[in-house]
Amino acid sequence: MQQFIETTRNNIIKPIQTVSGVVERKQPLPILANILIKKKGNIVSFIGTDLDIQICTESPIGIDEDDFSTTVSARKINDILSTLKDEDTITIGSKGDHLTLKSGKSKFELQTLPADDFPSMNQSEFTHGFSMPCQKFRYMLSMVYFAAAQNNIRFFLNGVLISAENQTIKAVATDGHRLALCQIDQSETVSRKFDAIIPRKTVKELMRLIPDSEEMLSFDISSNQIKVMFNGIEIISKLIEGRFPDYERVIPSTNDKIFLVNRDELSLALQRVAILTTDKFKGVRWTLSSGKLIIAATNAEMEEAEDEIEIQYSGENLEIGFNVSYLLDVLNVLKNNEVRFSLGGPLSSALITMPDSENFKFVVMPMSI
Repeated sequence: MQQFIETTRNNIIKPIQTVSGVVERKQPLPILANILIKKKGNIVSFIGTDLDIQICTESPIGIDEDDFSTTVSARKINDILSTLKDEDTITIGSKGDHLTLKSGKSKFELQTLPADDFPSMNQSEFTHGFSMPCQKFRYMLSMVYFAAAQNNIRFFLNGVLISAENQTIKAVATDGHRLALCQIDQSETVSRKFDAIIPRKTVKELMRLIPDSEEMLSFDISSNQIKVMFNGIEIISKLIEGRFPDYERVIPSTNDKIFLVNRDELSLALQRVAILTTDKFKGVRWTLSSGKLIIAATNAEMEEAEDEIEIQYSGENLEIGFNVSYLLDVLNVLKNNEVRFSLGGPLSSALITMPDSENFKFVVMPMSI
């Protein structure tokens, strides 16, 4: 039996959890349920992939000078490590076609598959990109991710568009019924304008792993891949092919019924009224008049809900319907006290922004009530 890793539980569970998030439980190939563990000197690399996205990180936890590599079930080794104590010493080795894991009086032998069979993604030539503090990039993704489509036949909607030009980086997501845009301006100018549609799963992994810190992140792009590097982690992902919709065209520019409203008050009122909506029909009716907004809903059982809140408005009256879930989603990501709504007519899309910033825009289509 050969031992190749000896460290504390804390030091090994972090890199394993980092790369395991991309591994699906049900895989067409058995080896895709595994992670690759590759030791060179005292540096141990960990890699997980589903053939569309690959995550790699490394840690100086190897012992002796021999090189070694194997693959093991991501779920099983994660579950085992999760039951051990943080300060426990973990020893990992190999025994034939099994990986051995020891901690105190606990001992496990896990089946392995050959490292040579592990399908690492081929990297394209990354020609350009940008750098940004992790905190800002993570924030940008979190502000739009919720609006991306899931399993839409228009496959280019099942992701987030990253658009870079001059000193402006934008993230945009839409499912055809709503749209979210977040823009960040920085002092550095990108070397070349580009648009890249990142798959929803990749965005989810980026949001899970990117720290909320000022540490710099690099974003590089090729013709069909992106590579994001931060905090000792490398993520390579395929891009979604296709042309993203012209989002600038759907952002309302002539809505004249504009008002400010307290975000918490509106959110709570929507949550109360939503109780009497149905799972299939999430519609709520807004009645807008001078100084107030009335939110109402009815359901098939002839039950009714109505709530009234004060707003800063003195324009024309308007009645319009919305999907309450779409409104709550955007209010949940906004953190400021007040939100600005710009409405047109009963059939016009609404524009939601922050009063003190134009860097975030949310568009939601109306619905018939």
